[in-house]
Amino acid sequence: MTAFLGSRFTPIAIEHRTLVTDFLARHPQPLSDYGFASLYVWSSVFHYHFAVAEPDTLLLHTRVGPDPQPRLLQPLGQFSHTLQETLLAHARKLPTPLIIESVSDEFLARHPAFVGHFHVVANRDSANYVYRTEDLATLAGSRYAKKRNLVQQATRLYLWRIEPLGPQHGPECLAVSDDIAAKRTTVTLQQEGQALATTIREFGALGLQGLLLRIDHRPAAFSIFDRLNPTTALVLFERALRNEKGLYQVINQETARAIAVQGVPFINREEDLGDPGLRRAKLSYHPVRLEAKHTLTLRR
Repeated sequence: MTAFLGSRFTPIAIEHRTLVTDFLARHPQPLSDYGFASLYVWSSVFHYHFAVAEPDTLLLHTRVGPDPQPRLLQPLGQFSHTLQETLLAHARKLPTPLIIESVSDEFLARHPAFVGHFHVVANRDSANYVYRTEDLATLAGSRYAKKRNLVQQATRLYLWRIEPLGPQHGPECLAVSDDIAAKRTTVTLQQEGQALATTIREFGALGLQGLLLRIDHRPAAFSIFDRLNPTTALVLFERALRNEKGLYQVINQETARAIAVQGVPFINREEDLGDPGLRRAKLSYHPVRLEAKHTLTLRR
């Protein structure tokens, strides 16, 4: 437990799932950062802690790199004027300016007076890509012609089948995980591997869903997804063997089909982290919007 900004913060642990998920059900968020599974599986990398600062306000902080001072994440819930003043008073006593990460457009609009104390910068590399589930499930229309062609090629080349993913498939998922994140600098491939291993280990406890694609009997692609809010599913991980043509397109479509059956109209596929290839790939699926993330830095 650590003290920060007048509150006592506790490391995120699996036993906090009910508390945090119930809170987020009352205060649904549009950004991928604010799902319990995301917070928990990435805690080994970003060291997430939480505090219930008021009966209906949740605070989160993270530590980034060697910086000894935590960074706050967007306050969630009611966030009263009294708490805002308390946070600002404590923040002004910090040795370096308070930074608040992963702030949504919605938060900026709801709390303009609080936000006015900060410099605000939009982070394009961290913006979330949101798609219509029906678009990804059907790949209908001329703009998806190349995607349909790749799916058809995969179907001609391979005898593939889809099965539900479970915790017993952990070793197979890790074997498949040859991700385009290898070129990322914000999150290393090793860190992605840690998060994926945690996800698989706690798959059942986190209430996650997933699909495993096999060619013949060998694992070739998989996806892991969750519900982010009442209208949006969140794809946490999606991997495919790189040397097998069309498998990324197949697992993408099959995941969307599984989500469509559940009646969820939108899919959040997280950010591109500034990777040019990943950005092109995400844009090629024609998102309906980008959910912006902002960084706030306290004015001095």
